[in-house]
Amino acid sequence: MSPRLWPLPTARRVAELAGEVRRLTTAVERLEAMQRKDAEQLKKLRQTIEDGVALSRRSTEEAAASAIARQRDLEQLHASHRDQVLAEIDANHRIDAKWRKIFNNQLSALVRHLCLPLDQLKPPHSLNARRFRLRSQNEEDGILFAILERASWKTCRFVEIGSGKSGGSSAALAHECGWAGLMIELSPTSVGLARKKFAGNRLVTVVEAQVTPGNVNTLLAEHGYSGEVDVLSIDIDSYDYWILEALSVTSPRVLVLEYNALFGPERRVTIPVDQPLGSTPKGYGGASLAALADLAARKGYRLATCENTGVNAFFLRHDVAPDVPGVSPAEAFRPLRSRTELDDVEIATDIYAAIEKRKLPLAEV
Repeated sequence: MSPRLWPLPTARRVAELAGEVRRLTTAVERLEAMQRKDAEQLKKLRQTIEDGVALSRRSTEEAAASAIARQRDLEQLHASHRDQVLAEIDANHRIDAKWRKIFNNQLSALVRHLCLPLDQLKPPHSLNARRFRLRSQNEEDGILFAILERASWKTCRFVEIGSGKSGGSSAALAHECGWAGLMIELSPTSVGLARKKFAGNRLVTVVEAQVTPGNVNTLLAEHGYSGEVDVLSIDIDSYDYWILEALSVTSPRVLVLEYNALFGPERRVTIPVDQPLGSTPKGYGGASLAALADLAARKGYRLATCENTGVNAFFLRHDVAPDVPGVSPAEAFRPLRSRTELDDVEIATDIYAAIEKRKLPLAEV
């Protein structure tokens, strides 16, 4: 059996088939192009979405960080404001306490003057009972005037070494009594304020200088305060002992000396004359009352009294006011009543133990 033969397509049919193939090929190519385009668009869309998500994440993180930073800044601002308010309240409390103390002291001075038999009291009680505050810090004015009442006014001149901005123990003599005087102070700011304060008394000279044992006599002589003066006060919280020891050009009738009550009433001690004080704690300075009294006695002075806050001691030259007897350091000594300004608990509690612990020098005199 012979195989069956299919008839060959005609030329027309071949052409038709070729046309179908081309159309199919074109359709496939278009479909592939559309798929590629869709794929590219999808890729771009996916990248856009990813970029948007990343941007949103960054924005969210930045917003959160910014919010945290703002919150932190607000907290710091609130804390700073709170601390400032608390500091202002604390400062106002201190100022209020200071003026309450001053008012109470002034009121007590009036009560003592009206009620105590002052003319029947004997020194040193008759001197301390006269204490009051005009320009001084610790009611030294009244004691000084009581002493001068017995010693009489002779030269009406004073020297204040370490006057500060207030004028120190001699401020009332300059401001209220019109005395001539020399005020010496290290701080330029305090010198400027003192000059303004005492500008109404042309007899007062305020000098900016660091007083040392080596220059004290020259300073006083250069400004005309050699010889006798009625009052000399030394208050520099450091080398007071050594300045008094070196002093020779002038002869004060009344001495006012600041002593360091933390040293107690018995030991004769002072800081060494060459001791740097830049890094030492507050409270380490000056000399004990016994040391100053012993030195003053060698120079011809007797201890008359100490004011009640434990800061200043008053001495009389032996030929002045003989009716005012001398007292011993143990009798006159007053402990430091206010230690609020001392920033070192160890110094305020036991200065000798603190000095030994820190290996600070101390001179026995």
